[in-house]
Amino acid sequence: MVKTINSIIVGVGFIGKQHIEAISRIPNTKIIALVESSLEIAKRNAAIYGIDYAFSDLDEALKLDHIDVVHICTPNFLHYEMAKKVIEKGLNVFCEKPLSLSAGEAIELAELARKHQVHTAVNHNYRANAMVREMKHRIQSGSIGRPLMVFGQYVQDWLMFEDDYDWHFDPKLVGPSRSVADIGTHLFDLIQFTMDQKITRVFAELVFAYPIRKKSDIVGETFSDVKSGETTDVEVVNEDGAFIIAELENGVKVSMVISQVTGGFKNGLELTISGSKQSLTWRQEQADKLEIGKRDSGNEILYADAKYLDKSLKRFIALPNGHAVGWADAFKNSIQEFYLEIMGDSHSDSKSSVDFEDGAYLMKLVEAALLSDQEKRWVTLK
Repeated sequence: MVKTINSIIVGVGFIGKQHIEAISRIPNTKIIALVESSLEIAKRNAAIYGIDYAFSDLDEALKLDHIDVVHICTPNFLHYEMAKKVIEKGLNVFCEKPLSLSAGEAIELAELARKHQVHTAVNHNYRANAMVREMKHRIQSGSIGRPLMVFGQYVQDWLMFEDDYDWHFDPKLVGPSRSVADIGTHLFDLIQFTMDQKITRVFAELVFAYPIRKKSDIVGETFSDVKSGETTDVEVVNEDGAFIIAELENGVKVSMVISQVTGGFKNGLELTISGSKQSLTWRQEQADKLEIGKRDSGNEILYADAKYLDKSLKRFIALPNGHAVGWADAFKNSIQEFYLEIMGDSHSDSKSSVDFEDGAYLMKLVEAALLSDQEKRWVTLK
């Protein structure tokens, strides 16, 4: 008999709803409860999605029987406290990024997870995209030759206006970093994953586009355009973007641009790996394509189709060529691979989810970037 994975979703804002919809696409799964600070909101969403239980208290939800995994989809400041509580109950946990407000908290969670022998994951879903996996395969197989350099960017525009303001600007809720912790960690992880190398040192300069922003009385969910009421001037203490150069374990140099204030870029995550034979470029907004750059012949565009990719990657593609796979598919893949790990059926080559140990290293990179900006020097990770 096939086991059903029972999950609880904590937080039903923008990202929590993505978790619900992704899980609904995975066979042999059931969301048994929602937890939200407002019981009314929890009950309303439970009714919409056909979920049996709704709570405003995580402790009450954890009293349910047959829980396999808890998804933490709350603002950053709650991640550590909630993940710790779940792990101490002996339950598996899938946490939104960044894992915590500090590297110290993240390291503690990783150690606690090892002690209690539970499975953990941080949501860095881009590594579960089929074309990112193909990119990694081609780098590791040597088809691009010797890696020469890496450059990437994660650029958005949802905070480019002076009156764009939500909870992400409050350091009590997100920690000392905004853009580097929020989207920069995705780029860090994508580089480390595809290259199979850790970033060992960084030099960063942070960008503050608006020292003062105008906060509306009423704002909507993340990425929404809801603003109303009077505005208040608020000092901005976390960065709108960053320029970062870095070095991998093997000495390959990396450059990164991070921005949440660049018009026309909605979710502009891009990565280029330059090799001695070919280059590879993947763009998240065209997620079903991989560009193979050549010098002596025309460039090649590879589409996401099982017959074009390495045979080990077939499970990452649910649709035929021309039926574009994208963000939601990688999101689903990431959760599904984690669930397979929980059931002891994961692929040895997978690493399609980031465990808490890797999540802690990403937090070290965030702190290294902040320290580099403050002291205007290279910072080496230990």
